Amino acid sequence: MSKLVRSSILAAAVAGLFALAPSMASAGAAAGAKDCRGFRAVGSGLTQSIASLMATQGAINLAENRGYTIQGEAKLVSCSAGGIFGTECAATSYACKLPH
Repeated sequence: MSKLVRSSILAAAVAGLFALAPSMASAGAAAGAKDCRGFRAVGSGLTQSIASLMATQGAINLAENRGYTIQGEAKLVSCSAGGIFGTECAATSYACKLPH
């Protein structure tokens, strides 16, 4: 695989992370938590495994980068053919801002 193709694949994966958007889903309060919410991310890839990894890790990164602590694991919601590079997946995570 040429360097140009590898660079394009990496750029597509990173572009998938920029398509992240927080979910405004209401959530119950975790023990002692002030603010809990859901986050949603979309990831693209040549294969479903790459796209699902990008989506689930993106949902985790989005929450953590905004100062939230993940509760449980990120969950894959759906995948479909036809994304930027063949497959596009969506994932969600649930996170809370815990008191210090």
